[in-house]
Formats: sequence, C-alpha cells, structure tokens
Amino acid sequence: MSERSERSMNGYLQLLRDWWRDGVDYRWVVDALASRSALGVVKFAIGLCGLATPFISLLTVTSSAGPESVLGRTVLWCIVAMAAVWVVRWWSLPWPSRVESLTLIAIGDVCITVVCVLSPGYVVRSVGMMLLLIVGIYVSAFHSPQVLAAHTAWSLVSAVVLAVPLFGVGDTASAAIMILGMVAATVVPPGLQFCYWVLRTDMLSDPLTTLLSRRGFEYHSAMLVGCSAADPVCVMMVDLDRFKVVNDTFGHHAGDKVLVRTAQRLQHSAPAGSIVSRLGGEEFAIVARLPVRTAVDAAERLRNAVAEPAGAISVTASIGIAVADAGATGYHRSRQLMQDLIRCADSAMYQAKQRGGNTVVVENISVLHGIDNH
Repeated sequence: MSERSERSMNGYLQLLRDWWRDGVDYRWVVDALASRSALGVVKFAIGLCGLATPFISLLTVTSSAGPESVLGRTVLWCIVAMAAVWVVRWWSLPWPSRVESLTLIAIGDVCITVVCVLSPGYVVRSVGMMLLLIVGIYVSAFHSPQVLAAHTAWSLVSAVVLAVPLFGVGDTASAAIMILGMVAATVVPPGLQFCYWVLRTDMLSDPLTTLLSRRGFEYHSAMLVGCSAADPVCVMMVDLDRFKVVNDTFGHHAGDKVLVRTAQRLQHSAPAGSIVSRLGGEEFAIVARLPVRTAVDAAERLRNAVAEPAGAISVTASIGIAVADAGATGYHRSRQLMQDLIRCADSAMYQAKQRGGNTVVVENISVLHGIDNH
C-alpha cells in the first residue's frame, strides 16, 4: 500500500472513530424538531408504523396457521395488548424521555422478533424484518452509534434464529435469502446515521476556523454539562483586544489569518476534554469541567498562548471566567445553567477589556472557594 493510500485509509478510520465516539444529544434533536412543529408528524408516523405489530399478531393468533400451543397463543395475545398500548403511548402522550425511548425500542424489538418466531409464514417474517429496519432508522436519528449497534446485532441474531429452522427442513435458499437480506438492510441505518453525523458536524462548525460554531457550542456543551462529573462547569469567554485595528490596518484577509491562528492556539492550549468554539467575530468560548483554581491557571495559559508574537501582527485577548457547580440549587436544566454561565463569563470578559485587555477576570457566579472575585 502506498503512503498516500495509507494516509487516506487512516483518515477514513479516524472519521469512523470520531463518529463512533461522538454522542447524540437526544434532547437537542427533539427540541430541534419541536422548534419546527414537526414532533406531531413524527409521533404520528412512529405510531402508524407500530400499528403493524398488533395487527400482524392479531391476524396470526386468529388464523388457522397460527401457533397451536396454548403458550404460543397466549404470548401473541399479550403482544397484541402490549403493542396496542405502545401505539397509544406514542399518539396520546408527550414525546418520551431518552430512557423511555430506549425502553420503547427494546420492547418493539422483542415483540417483533417473538411474533416472527411464532408465525410460520414467510410473509410475516419478511414484514417483521422490515419493521426491525424501521426501528433502526428511528434509532439512527435519535440515539448513539452504540445503541444502533445493539439494535443491529439484535436484528441480525433474529434473522439467524428465523433462518435456522429453514436449514433444518432443507430450504437453504430461503434461509440464505433471509439472512443476506437482513445483512443488507442493517447497513442502511448506520449509513444514514453516519451521513447525518457528517452533515451535523459540518452544520455545527465554523467554516473559517473549523472550530465549533455558536450552535455547535450549544449542542456539545449541553452534553458536557449533563454528564456526571465531580468538577464544576467552567465557561471562558475569549475576545481579541482591538481586533478592528488589525482589520483596518492590514485588511480582512490578514484578520482572518489571525482568527485561524488564534483558534489553533486556543484548541492546542485548552484543557483536555474542553469544548472550544468561535461564537462570532473575534469572540471565542471554551467550556470544561474544572475547579476554579484550575480554570484560572488554564485561562492564563490561553492568554499567554494568544499573545505569543507571530510575525508582524500580534494580538492579545481579554478572558472572562464563570464557574458553577452543575448541581447548584436553582439550576434544573443544563441549558439554563449554560446560559447563566455564558452571561456571567461575558460580563467578566468586558470587565477585562475595561482594564486595558490582555487580562483574566473571574465572575462570582457561585462560591469560588477562596478565589477573589477579580
């Protein structure tokens, strides 16, 4: 393999690793649909697709070709009732939480597979495999690659379980068709999720600096704040001092180069696990899980990194810090906490500018463990 081909392969593998590691903010996706008044349409579509399971179960249990054992018929009647409740839940109740969504997915997967196992007909099993594909499409839109992998594994195992009896009766062709068809179908949801991830990543990125944009900052910071961690949440607002002079003196093209250079320095010097973004113009934001003392030290490193001379154009930065416990009284939602932290860090940043710039100011949003307010 040539060096160029190896670099390309490594690039593809890195892209796949990034997709696998990048979580999905379930609530952000739901809120995005709600903001476009699309949740009602999606709920109706999901419930409509779910109607297939109780109807298929009912037709199977009442037909002469249905299971002869009392246990099999009882299980199918239970699935009829459970699947009907599943559909009613989607149509009549608010959009489920993330945990409830995962529970509904698990119930749907199990019910579909059980109906296929208890039905001897090829048609029912083919429809069941299609329903598992539909569930996979839902998972690809709302949940992480890990959840999608679990659903995909269940679908493939279901196909194998349904195909094994066909091998036993000598119908090798039908068994192979069922397995190969399911293998082909299970490629669709991961492919859709990967494409959606690439588009979302591009949409949430700043085209000039390749950092996260304001929307990307909101998306990723919500997940960082929502995760369980002992350290408090820290937001740093970074604004370049007298950047208008750079544009007026050297031109906007040179100003863009300064922004790109600053973005690279911030990303390189930011604490591990930080979210670094460009909110607009010459303003950047960094969010991390850091105690106050560590946050102040990190901000000083960032300030020094930005101010490091580079050619004819050198700039400095004013940095405002706001820190608060993610579990502080009064903060019931991570998004509200982020809004408060951004507002306070922004206020601290303007105080730093009023002091002449190239300095760090801490805003007292909560108890700062002995650190002076400024």
